[in-house]
Amino acid sequence: MVMKIPAFLKWAGGKRRLLPQIDEHLPKKIDRYFEPFLGAGAVFFYIKQKYNPSFCMISDVNEDLIETFKAVRDRPVELILELRKLEESTKEKYYLTRTKFNENKYAGLKRCAIFVYLNKHCFNGLYRVNTKGEFNVPYRGCPNKSMFDEETILLASKLLQGVIIKCQDYEAIRAHVEEGDFIYLDPCYDPLKKTSFAKYTPKRFCDEDSDRLACFVAEMGRREARVLFSNNITDGVKKRYPMNEGYIWERVSCPRSINSVGSDRGRIQEFLIKNYTI
Repeated sequence: MVMKIPAFLKWAGGKRRLLPQIDEHLPKKIDRYFEPFLGAGAVFFYIKQKYNPSFCMISDVNEDLIETFKAVRDRPVELILELRKLEESTKEKYYLTRTKFNENKYAGLKRCAIFVYLNKHCFNGLYRVNTKGEFNVPYRGCPNKSMFDEETILLASKLLQGVIIKCQDYEAIRAHVEEGDFIYLDPCYDPLKKTSFAKYTPKRFCDEDSDRLACFVAEMGRREARVLFSNNITDGVKKRYPMNEGYIWERVSCPRSINSVGSDRGRIQEFLIKNYTI
């Protein structure tokens, strides 16, 4: 199925290029859908077009990300007008804008537009914060104008109509999940090494967080919800989701473009793990 994926942001670990492999492991029918680690939302946009679920809840703990998705859903034309004001950029303008963003000098629709601006002009579209919660990704520039593509934003807005968008921890969806629902999880991955990226929030994702996630996935399974999620191939992941407890591991080849060491970029193997058979 050929479709346009209107992911208007670039995100570390984004799944746009992995969609054909993810599609092979999706259920035949999805009527109610949850995605609580939203990121750029590529999987959501794909599932919305392929299955058109009657209920969708997408969420993330990143408030700026969620407010921007709401702006795209509810005020796309106004957001486009704000984005047009930001088309021209320089290194100096980027760092001044980043400072004002961290100082909360922007609000409302303007802050959403600045969020997109920073995402498109920073290094590899990476979202990373320091221990103070300040966005600290350096400038790289924006060689193309895809961030201002009206067609992409308007299509995203169309697909987001009627979708529930929440700023919340992933466990909050437990109040809504029912038997037969489908949940896709794309959490911060278990690191392959100590220097692996795991800094979307001031607190680094740690073993305790991975254990909490595993308990949540097990609970969703007991409710007979179908769960599919992505992660690295590590001993910890294998231990938390053992095959003898009904988990199915699928290896997929995933492109990695964000790494401070160029030789560590390229395609690697990772897991798609599910608790159901198609």
